[in-house]
Amino acid sequence: MAAPKTFNNVIIGQFVLTGIPIKVYTSGRFLTLTDADDIEDALIGFGMDEHGEMVQFSYPEVEFLQVNGNKIDIATYNTGMETLHSGDEAPADKEPEDEDDPKDEEEEGEAKEGPSMSDHYNPRGINMKLKDLISENILGQLPSERNMIKMKSNPLAEVSSDEVDAEMDAADAMIDAAKAKFKASQAAMKDTIKTSKDKIKAAKAQMKVAEEGVDVTEDHEGPTFGTGDIVNDRDPGCPHFGSKGIVIELPSAGEVKYSVTNGDTSKSYRPGDVLTKQSDQLEKM
Repeated sequence: MAAPKTFNNVIIGQFVLTGIPIKVYTSGRFLTLTDADDIEDALIGFGMDEHGEMVQFSYPEVEFLQVNGNKIDIATYNTGMETLHSGDEAPADKEPEDEDDPKDEEEEGEAKEGPSMSDHYNPRGINMKLKDLISENILGQLPSERNMIKMKSNPLAEVSSDEVDAEMDAADAMIDAAKAKFKASQAAMKDTIKTSKDKIKAAKAQMKVAEEGVDVTEDHEGPTFGTGDIVNDRDPGCPHFGSKGIVIELPSAGEVKYSVTNGDTSKSYRPGDVLTKQSDQLEKM
């Protein structure tokens, strides 16, 4: 078996279990390993940063270890393992082979080959435990309650497809609700603007009456409008120019509301529309 090219939880665990203070150097900073629970997961480790917060890290990204003040990179580790296991012994990253078992020979030569200890991407379904891999005892059962809490924020933690679908459906619903709310606010804004403009026109008309003594509720011939009158929009600048209808209400001074009796889809008005205009835009018929 070739020497490991990167660190994994088994290699780091051998140092952690000695009880010597261990730090990993990854992503430009040191993270302190507080106990073996921090590296029991085969995919992701945890270390405490300079602020006392637990931070996730990936084993292949570890550049070197700081063991009791000494720097140990993967090349140094491999050299030490070669020296330690010189001869016929297997290197540290290789699992010891089981002795021949007569029972195994009876199973028609079926070989059961386990994953390499140096492979930090062990499938989680195998449920390999750190204490079994390095022949040392870790207090408590793995995974510990402490590590399960930390793994809640692990982005690589497994989730079911149903959970993913539920999250996506919830996000889509939030988007749809936001769109509907935005459209409603736009419609409300338009109505508010229109109402405000109408009030401004009415105020200007009242001001004109006060300043000039001209009653803008009268047309050029002087008649006023009343409920039931038939009127015509005579303002060429109005989008409803040419609309005719029956007056149904006088909302305020200078305003006339009427129900349209002419028009079609080719125009901006049609029979049944209710329009509100300033009285100087209309004439009696």
